[in-house]
This record gives sequence, C-alpha cells and structure tokens, in this order.
Amino acid sequence: MKISIIDIGSNTIKLVIYDVKRDNSFIGVHQESSKVRLGESLAYSESLNEQSILKSIDVLLLYRDIARLQSANKVICVGTSAVREAKNGKYFIDQVFKKTGLRVRVLNGQEEAYYSYLGASISTCIPNGLYFDLGGGSLEIVYTEDFKIKKAQAFPLGALRLTRTFASQDGSFSKKDCDNMTQKIVDTLPTKRSYGIGIDTLLVGVGGTLRALGRYHQKRAGFPFEKIHNYRLTLSAIDWLRRDVSYLKTSEISSRWSFDSTRVETIVAGIYVIQSIMTNLDFEEVVISGYGIREGILASFIQNSNTLENHNIENLQKQNLKVLSYHCNKHDISHFGLDDMMRDMIYYRLLKEREVEILSYALYTLSRLPETNKHYGLFYRLLDEDYPRLTYREQVILALSIVYSKKIRTAEELFYKYSHLLKPQNLKSIQKIAILLNLATIIIKTGSQIRIRLTENQKMIITIIPKQKLFPTILLKQVIEKASVVFDIPIQYDIPNRIIRVNNSTNKIISVKSQT
Repeated sequence: MKISIIDIGSNTIKLVIYDVKRDNSFIGVHQESSKVRLGESLAYSESLNEQSILKSIDVLLLYRDIARLQSANKVICVGTSAVREAKNGKYFIDQVFKKTGLRVRVLNGQEEAYYSYLGASISTCIPNGLYFDLGGGSLEIVYTEDFKIKKAQAFPLGALRLTRTFASQDGSFSKKDCDNMTQKIVDTLPTKRSYGIGIDTLLVGVGGTLRALGRYHQKRAGFPFEKIHNYRLTLSAIDWLRRDVSYLKTSEISSRWSFDSTRVETIVAGIYVIQSIMTNLDFEEVVISGYGIREGILASFIQNSNTLENHNIENLQKQNLKVLSYHCNKHDISHFGLDDMMRDMIYYRLLKEREVEILSYALYTLSRLPETNKHYGLFYRLLDEDYPRLTYREQVILALSIVYSKKIRTAEELFYKYSHLLKPQNLKSIQKIAILLNLATIIIKTGSQIRIRLTENQKMIITIIPKQKLFPTILLKQVIEKASVVFDIPIQYDIPNRIIRVNNSTNKIISVKSQT
C-alpha cells in the first residue's frame, strides 16, 4: 500500500510517498520539495498573499498528479503554522479543495508538536528526550520522560518568520540584527527549570535547517557516508557555524556553502534558534533525526485511520504510546526466542548489553533482507538503514558483524578501511556478534532450544536441544570451534555416538548436547 503525505509549511511544501509493508513498516519511495514562501507575508500582514496562494495551488496540483501516477492509495494533506495563523486560512483551504480536490487538515500547535515528536521518536527510540522541530513559521518543543509527554508547545520562532522580522532587505544580518533576534529567541524559549529537564535527557532535533547544518559539518569533517539520521552535532560545532555565516549576504552563503536554495535565506536565523536551545537548556550536543512530522502522521494513521479526525490531545497521546511500543520493541531479541540465552551471556560476562542490542538489530535485519553474496554491497546497504538507539559507530559494527558472519576477509578489509570511525576493541565485538549470528541462524532455522548454565565447579554448559532429526551437526561443530576461539573458552559438545573436546588455556567448559 502506498500513502502520500503532503506537508504545507510556511516556507516549503513537501510531498513524500511511502510504501507501507504488511508488518506496518514503511519506506519513502518518492520525495518532492517546493519553496513557495506561503507564510512570508505574515511577517508584515495577518493574511496569506494571493501570489503565494496561487503558487501553492500550482504545486499541489503537481503533487496530486505525482501521487496518482505513483498509485498512492491515500493522500493526506496537512497545513501547519502559516495556514493556521492566517486570517484568510479558511479561504486558502477552500481554494485548494476547489482547484485540486485535496482536503487540507490544519494542525494546531500542540498537534504539530505531537506528530513531529512521534516521527522523531519512532526512529530514535530515546525515552527521555527534549525534541524540537524547527520549521519556517514555528518551533515545536516536546519534553518526554520514559516516552510519556510532559510538555508539548509551539513557539513563533520559525526560521523564515525570524528572517523576515530581523534581517535587512538584502537578507543579511548586522550584529545588531543578530543581537535583537537572539534576545527575542531567549525571551520566548522555555527555561530548563520550567520543563524540569532531567540529567539523562537527550536533545533531538528535526527540520531542514538542522539537517543542512549536519550535512555541511559532515563534509567539513570528512565523514565518509551520505547519511544524516542519528548524526550528532556538538554545541561547539554549531557555534563555529554561527560565527562563520552570521553577517554574510545570502549570495555569499550560497557561493561558499552547499546549502540548497530553500535553506540559504533562513540558515542564519535557524542557527541562532538551535544554538539558543542548546545554550539556554544546557545541552552539549543534538541528535539529528531524519524523521519528523510526516512520518509521525503516517505512523499514527497506520495505527488508526481516523487519527487526523481526532482533536482529543489525550487520545492522541495514548495512541502515540501504542505506536512507539510497536516501533521501539520490534527489534527486541525476545522475538527470536534467544532472550534467556542473551541474559545468561551478559550475566556470565561473555557479552555486553550494547553488543546484545546490536545483535538483536542484526537478527532483525537478516530476517527481512534477501540473501546475497555481494558483501560490499550488503555493507553499504546496511549503513543506509535507519536503526533506533544505535550510534553511527554501532551501526558500522552491526554492518561489519553481518558481513563478518558471511565473509571474514571482506569484513576485515572494511574494518581497516573505516577504522577511523571505530575503536580497536570493536573488532572483538564484531567477531562475537558474527559468530553468535551464525549460531542463532542454526537455532532459529531448526527450531531448537538453547540454554546456558554454570555448574557447581564453575564450568560453563551450553545445551542445544534440536527439534529436527536432520540436525546440521557438522555445521554446528564448525561454528562452536570458531566460538571457542572468539570467546576464549574450551568447548565440550556432544554429537550422537561421540564426544569431541576443544580445549584451551582456561578451565571453563561448554557442552553442547545434540538430542534426537
């Protein structure tokens, strides 16, 4: 099923068409963005001007045709701050329906904050977070504890709005302009105390300005991958960018930086908002989310097709928790029947909790990706995936672990190629996760049970109980022998009619019993 989301913002109108799978996961298959500056006139008027309305309708006609050509089963069209604040907002909505047949659902500030948070949260799965979405007309902020929303507010601090209010006619800012704009931002933003922000809270940002800054920083830092989701920007990096662009004309910014045309005019104001959030609310870094309001609306719609007709904020918050529960738990190791084994391996200090987390994502990935022997292509495809909770380093470890489980030499070549993103000890983690992937594949495909226990004389016993008569004992032997090297543990395992021992320097023994 294909669902099209059209987001009418103050600066741009965006279209994304998603392919929704049977398991309710989704992926964007087509994307468009058009700068219309619908909210530009609101800086000096209370109404949308006729020219921007007509331009918006032309864009929406185009998007309607694209959605039809792509055979979208449903088109959802939403309007945000520009439409809801304009006195002639209803006139705009009526004209859009008359000319295009599209019904525009205008989100209030709290709804916009909720959907934006939901989109970012399902893709990061950060339980304690301060989420912000910086758009052209408004800034939405949501504070959460254990995935429960404590505060959700919208502020008139959009990058286009601030630019039109404080910039000179040529779009540039003087020092006085920047000082006045900073004071406006600081006076409007909430305080850390008013939100009761905890010490374990992470800052997560959404919006085109933040993504543009992240991409620029990646190029300057020599980051080797074209991927922005889950990238982290420090306050010092943001401050450096602010000092570099504050007093330049838009033409100078465009010629010196690779920002796209929709971002050049508003990048300075956007930087000041982001820096003020980080400074005032005491954050040293921000996690960039590649997902936001459109993905939040989609995920909510999949859960309940009447979601946009529901104006009850309390019901919307309950639905958000259901959506988050699904998206943030579907990668859990328990889905593979290996949770007891993993808990034991953590208990006996064979694995760390983060290694188990990476292993669970690796198993989930292998369960849905087609088989391939093109290992380099597989590695880069895995890096293009979006994994909640994993840092960039951990995602590289995941990709290398999967490749290592298939082709050791290729994985080692890739490890040394990207060693500047890793730590030397990460190679050991990759080897552990890879061998456990091989072992887990045998367990899962044969429907076997696996248990680990520690005997009274401090010997480790792993027991595998197959449910199939034709059990791959030779393959298991090969995997266990490799595991003994990786984990540095002597192994004793039982194959029908014979016992084979693999010893090393420790006193621990692993016994694998195959029963038919």
